[in-house]
Amino acid sequence: MVSRLHPMKTRALPPFTHHLIAYGLYLIVAMVITWPLVTVLSTQLVGHPFGDAYEYARHIWWIKHALQTGAPLFHDSLLAYPDGLGNAWLWGNPLQSFPAWLLAFALPMPVAFNLPLLFNLALNGWAVYLFVTYLTKQRGAAWLAGLIFMAYPTFQGQLATGHTGLLVLWGVPLYTYGLFRLRDEKNRRWLLFTALFFGLSPLGSILLLFYLLLPITALFGLSLFWRREWAALRWVVGAIILGGLFALPFLLPAAFDLRSTPARLQESGDVTFSADLLAIVSPSFQHPVFGQLEYTHRVLGRDPFEKMAYIGIVAGVLGMVAIWRRRAARWWLLLGGLAWVGSLGGVLKVMDAPLAVNVGGYETFIALPGLLLQHIPVLSTLRTPARFNFTVAFAVAVLAGYGLAVLWPKLQRQRLGYVVCAGLAVLVLWEYQGFWSPDGIPNLPTIPAIIPEAVIALADRDDIRAVFDIPWEHLLTDKDAMYLQTGHQHPLIAGHIARRTPVDPARLTTLQNRLDPALLDAAGADIIILHKQWSDADGVLEAFARQQLGDPFYEDARIAVFAVPPATDSPEFQVVLPPTTAIRDHIEIYLYTPTPGWVELSAAVQTAARDIHFLVDEQPVQTWTINGAADIRGAVFVEQPGYHTLTLAVDPPCPAADSGILVCATVNISGIQVVFSP
Repeated sequence: MVSRLHPMKTRALPPFTHHLIAYGLYLIVAMVITWPLVTVLSTQLVGHPFGDAYEYARHIWWIKHALQTGAPLFHDSLLAYPDGLGNAWLWGNPLQSFPAWLLAFALPMPVAFNLPLLFNLALNGWAVYLFVTYLTKQRGAAWLAGLIFMAYPTFQGQLATGHTGLLVLWGVPLYTYGLFRLRDEKNRRWLLFTALFFGLSPLGSILLLFYLLLPITALFGLSLFWRREWAALRWVVGAIILGGLFALPFLLPAAFDLRSTPARLQESGDVTFSADLLAIVSPSFQHPVFGQLEYTHRVLGRDPFEKMAYIGIVAGVLGMVAIWRRRAARWWLLLGGLAWVGSLGGVLKVMDAPLAVNVGGYETFIALPGLLLQHIPVLSTLRTPARFNFTVAFAVAVLAGYGLAVLWPKLQRQRLGYVVCAGLAVLVLWEYQGFWSPDGIPNLPTIPAIIPEAVIALADRDDIRAVFDIPWEHLLTDKDAMYLQTGHQHPLIAGHIARRTPVDPARLTTLQNRLDPALLDAAGADIIILHKQWSDADGVLEAFARQQLGDPFYEDARIAVFAVPPATDSPEFQVVLPPTTAIRDHIEIYLYTPTPGWVELSAAVQTAARDIHFLVDEQPVQTWTINGAADIRGAVFVEQPGYHTLTLAVDPPCPAADSGILVCATVNISGIQVVFSP
């Protein structure tokens, strides 16, 4: 019997148990956010059909395959047959594929791909929980902050595109936690902790270095400088240097690989992938309640994946409470505000279109500070300013944690703390959920992960040199092709490490436009896979493939697989003319020459006072100055047999878009002829 004078005291849970419970709850939240993924772990991959899940899953498979077979791990011999591709990008982003490739030794590829995503989402929440617990000393407030961070709509957009590396975010809150502890305690323990997580943070994606680490570190360092905390600043600089040395062996090869990317593969998108001014107040247009708001469709409808940035009512109100009552919270307001301005890019957009103003009869746009980034080395390569909302999400989560911590003592006195926290968590998830089915159930996009048995059976054939997937020019064909490769396990004529194939378009276009058995045989292409959903709607390419190759030996709603007939002769000279007769910038003509020889180009041109440059394989050959109508003729000797590109480039070129007031006249070209003489 317990004495009334000495009531039984409940034993407090050890800190480790609190963290374990928090992580377990975050894992449940991750399942809710990604629903119905947990029900289709072995048959679907997370992500929209337009996303990158197929290529990421293939790279995970490649690491496992290379370790099993002894192939060079960072030279991918199964892409860009017969040369292969260097893949320092995978080395520079190891947490993008680990631990998935390790799990793939024991689990089916879809499960190995999907499970780490759930674990990382929960880790993202837990890392913020740990940090905000230190800041506020309130576990309930900290737990809600972690939930807000892991569920933030910006990251749901990345989920839908299958950007698994960009979702390995837990290192950043832990690094920030280290910064604050290092500032407060200034000892070697926290120096090493901060350095470790600074080095780990960009290893999911090197881009996190710019979108999260750079703004956090810069503002934290400036705040120490402003307050003249020189000792703390020295410790922080030391941690960054030490962490940078740890990360350098990973990041440097990837940086060199990125820098050596050919100009034709370098993509823009600074305006397309910048955030709308209204993005932070725009919930999902699929939301069962907020989806009734017309403006959300206009702000997010065309591309919701990179531009989702909704702060939400719950997080917004808690953040305002924090700013009002906690001085320390205002630093996070500054961080979030600066990152938000960066997310808007270089030109102000409203309703997903640059806001045009008329000045003196000329239409122009409103420039923003982000325009400066486009002229800073390294930063100029960033093409998705909207990802600065990663930092906004972190700031919003911490502010909300501070806000609930302000209210927590009063809630606890009324024994309502955890009840209110649970209710707010439900409201946040309801507000933030980005993807919904028509019947009001969370519905994150997933894509099929089952490979047809007929494709898998190709792995047992040793008479296949390479597989050519068409239409090659469609970016999603290459992604699908790479995932199918995990089944057939043969080299691809195309393939890529990131975004698009670096294989010579002259080679790929000529092979596809001719589908000549002799030319395909010379290229080593023994199997052709037509990806129907990315082909032309009229079925022209499919009809041509059947004409050239016969009937496919396997066909379903998505693909048709053809065997290349035996070649009866050697390949002959081939030329593929451009589909347009109007040049705004340049046009390209693709050739296959079976031997060295002379290539002669002739055409009729109509233009007004323009130079036209003639290049062969990007090397200048001749320039004509044309004013009016003229015939042009040029000849060049090609020393190497194989694929070549003839380019006609206009100087000056037309801008990407006419202003509406000043219109650029195109160069009209007709009667193009290309003659080859061995």
